[in-house]
Amino acid sequence: MSARSPGSLSFRTVYGDPAIPTAVISELTRLKAGLRPLDWQFGYDLFVTVGGDLTVVTEPTALLSPRVMLAERRASGELRLNSDDVLRTTDPAALLRPAVHDALGELVTRAARRVPGFDAESERARFAFLRSSAVERTPS
Repeated sequence: MSARSPGSLSFRTVYGDPAIPTAVISELTRLKAGLRPLDWQFGYDLFVTVGGDLTVVTEPTALLSPRVMLAERRASGELRLNSDDVLRTTDPAALLRPAVHDALGELVTRAARRVPGFDAESERARFAFLRSSAVERTPS
């Protein structure tokens, strides 16, 4: 399914280091597999840059350049993951799931502001499991 068709999620990833921990790559793969088949009401294109020693991301993990293209019914942005956080994490799910949740949440918020009748709460409910599963896995 193309990122340009409404109701889809394109989740592309660039790894900034050949030494990115396998657990981080595996968790991102699980996230992609869990998110792609969902019944989205809008098209989303999330470009994920995983910082490392070659592509260094010193800024805090955040969504950059979010955009909503009304004619295409698509929202896009780049999620940049801080290099130190990625290379030092002992729990990739606790790092990645909230980051992806927040990035998708920002894209939904932007779409809701621009599209009349957009059901933001319904859209957020589709990926709410990202927040709850990260909380469950985070040690107390």
